Amino acid sequence: MHSKELQDVLQTFRDEGFITRHDWSEKASRGYTTRKTYEHAKWAAQTDCALRTRGIYDYALFSDIDEIAVGGKSGTNTNYPDGHLAPALEMCEEAKIMRRKIACSFNSNTVSSIYTKLTEEEELALKDNLILERYNRIEAKPYCPANCKCLGNNCAEISRKFHTGRQKYMANVRDLSIPPRPMWTHALARDYDEMDKIMEVLPDEVMHVRHYQGHWYKNNNLLNTMEEKVAPLPVGLMNTVRSSIGNSKDKNKKHTKRLIYTKAMDSASSNGIEWIKTVERDPKYHGKITKR
Repeated sequence: MHSKELQDVLQTFRDEGFITRHDWSEKASRGYTTRKTYEHAKWAAQTDCALRTRGIYDYALFSDIDEIAVGGKSGTNTNYPDGHLAPALEMCEEAKIMRRKIACSFNSNTVSSIYTKLTEEEELALKDNLILERYNRIEAKPYCPANCKCLGNNCAEISRKFHTGRQKYMANVRDLSIPPRPMWTHALARDYDEMDKIMEVLPDEVMHVRHYQGHWYKNNNLLNTMEEKVAPLPVGLMNTVRSSIGNSKDKNKKHTKRLIYTKAMDSASSNGIEWIKTVERDPKYHGKITKR
């Protein structure tokens, strides 16, 4: 399903005990999931995750492999660095206590810059940057109907709620008085009226997901007409990732992550992210080069 580079990375984290893999393929599930739609496997996996973590952790967060959950800026709250998810967890917990909310959703922001084919000058300047640092431009506003819903006035009024905005969410799994239920992709369930009552929508400045996708822009020939804005990931967060890659060693004392990441960087310099084919874009989408 994924490239060898990505499989190697996942295996490294499995070896460290950081992630656990559960196979929900048609073969492994003995036909419970099918090739007709990946959603069958996704819903089964999310429900399984909620049941496995129930009563053990405070929250279970559901997102895809092409997404990264990011917190907001710390501002006056110096207890956490920029990008930390703790303030979002605290806000979600407050919503449960004050308004009986049992889950919190958050918006999806499309990292459209992954489609930009970098120039040789850019490749050279960014060769020491993390792959995540290469793609620091996101959509200036959502594009309906791909990740929002027009409510009127030529889409001046929009909704980004749940499925219409490709939202993802985290659910309270600590409270055993909350009955288990099958989990959906963009909310606990498709019933929006019920979700309005039991789910809190977190503001972007507290938490959001960065979605490294955007085929709706490419397929509709909008990559050279859309608006982008510069939105780099927090420096402290990137330094944590860089440190993890540089310092991690396997049982044979080898810098496994560093070796794997070097191969991934070599691949990215010519292909970008593995599921994206980069294209030539106008100069305004390249912007100022920021070296590490």
